[in-house]
Amino acid sequence: MSKTLEDRLNALEHRLGHVESQLELYQAVSTYGPAVDSLELELAASLWTRDGVYDIGDARFDMAGHAEILDTLSADYHKELVANGCAHTMSLPLIAIKDETAIGLGYHRLYTHEDTGFGLHRLSVSRWDWVKDSGRWVATRRTHRLLDGSPEARELIRQTLADMQSLKD
Repeated sequence: MSKTLEDRLNALEHRLGHVESQLELYQAVSTYGPAVDSLELELAASLWTRDGVYDIGDARFDMAGHAEILDTLSADYHKELVANGCAHTMSLPLIAIKDETAIGLGYHRLYTHEDTGFGLHRLSVSRWDWVKDSGRWVATRRTHRLLDGSPEARELIRQTLADMQSLKD
């Protein structure tokens, strides 16, 4: 049975929308590092919903909402990292999209300037949970775990891969 022109156009429109969403999500992840490294903190916070959560695995620094995200990124510790030279780099994430929700999984490296050059300060895995809000993808939650051999990091990767697969089913 051959598809009608309308069916083909609808399928093409759906596929193009999916690709556009994927590109927008890549842009969002790619924005984080330059935003925090240049202290463009409003831009960084805008990657989350107004009540979005940034769970870094340390209750002292976990954040909920733009105000807490801004406060943490404005802290002296972070400003000192930037003043001394640092780069928050993100890998190209795996992404699963279904309708108005998406999940991303990638690696995050923090390099800091040292007397001998640049060194890897921290390596972690990041899960991003997104929703499409007013035509724009924003994170409801980012969960971040150090890749230090802890079972929490492996579990985050395992669970995220399973959740991504369930979005496709």
